Amino acid sequence: MAEKSYRGLDSGNVQVSGAQQEYWFSLRLRVDSAAQLWQAAALRCLSQSDLSQDEVEDLIGPAGDPSIADCLMILALPERLPGCTRLDTALQPVQLLQEEREACEALGRG
Repeated sequence: MAEKSYRGLDSGNVQVSGAQQEYWFSLRLRVDSAAQLWQAAALRCLSQSDLSQDEVEDLIGPAGDPSIADCLMILALPERLPGCTRLDTALQPVQLLQEEREACEALGRG
């Protein structure tokens, strides 16, 4: 069993385990405004890097036709989580996941 210690954080305590642990973090969301999403992603790119406007558009698409997946990755994933190593990142539209599930079920029945 891993040793556990506690470290104060403001007025509460945070439990710290001596062993490394892996977690799967899932976030499901609906994009209500592609324009707002693109604008926020573009501002993040421009404020946190030396990218030009053209380079930002290469990365996340133009404002009129944004790459939703790339915008989400820019905004939802920080560069780094302190004390953590990112092991995997996946982003798929729900429709694709449903199609994959249906294909697997069809193969299982065939």
